[in-house]
Amino acid sequence: MGCISKYGLFLVNSAIIFMGVTVVGVAAAILQQDTLFGVLLSKVFYSVPLSALIAGLFLTFLGVLGCWGALKEDTCILKLYAVIVAMLLLLVVTVGVMLLVFTAGTAAFLISNMKIIFNEYGGEDEHITNDIDFIQHNTHCCGIYGYKDWVDFNYGNGTSVADGCCKNETVGCGVDLLENPNVEDLVYTAGCLVFLTSAFNSVCIALGVITLILAGIQILSISWVCIIIRDAASYHRLIE
Repeated sequence: MGCISKYGLFLVNSAIIFMGVTVVGVAAAILQQDTLFGVLLSKVFYSVPLSALIAGLFLTFLGVLGCWGALKEDTCILKLYAVIVAMLLLLVVTVGVMLLVFTAGTAAFLISNMKIIFNEYGGEDEHITNDIDFIQHNTHCCGIYGYKDWVDFNYGNGTSVADGCCKNETVGCGVDLLENPNVEDLVYTAGCLVFLTSAFNSVCIALGVITLILAGIQILSISWVCIIIRDAASYHRLIE
């Protein structure tokens, strides 16, 4: 049983390292400013993937600690490993549940942020303008619910759409386009909300599931650590 626990703990923690790195990678991708979501997410919205990123880093560290402790059968390291895992287990479960539940409010958060950001289109920050054009043109969408949303945004005094809305995108192609009777043939008419909500929900659900799986594996790891420590204590009593 001790041998099974030792190598089982090593294999499980090797998997934890891999999965922890995966969580870190996915969460870091969301946090990158140049991603599809970067320009639309507020600091509050960033707290969810940031929590997953921190949890992933901790789990990766713990995976390395568990592998080392299992191979060396170092009871001090294993005890430290078990204590840290127990302390972080609640955090990991909380983050996982938060990621899964968070999807219920995705649309409301996105709408709020999209209104703010779209009103900054064409302003002093060219980075925001370029990002909005990139998002709309590459996802074939325009506005929040549809291209007519641009009537209510600051850009173009209610007569223009973002250049990224144009099917044939060129600089200034969206100017006064809302007054063109053939506007629906020239721009993408569908809104961006449905696509962005679906895409972000998929990422959050994936992160949540991975994080909860990691929590389950950590519980199994703690059990094996206890078995290894117990067997080590029995061995020392026999040789004394």
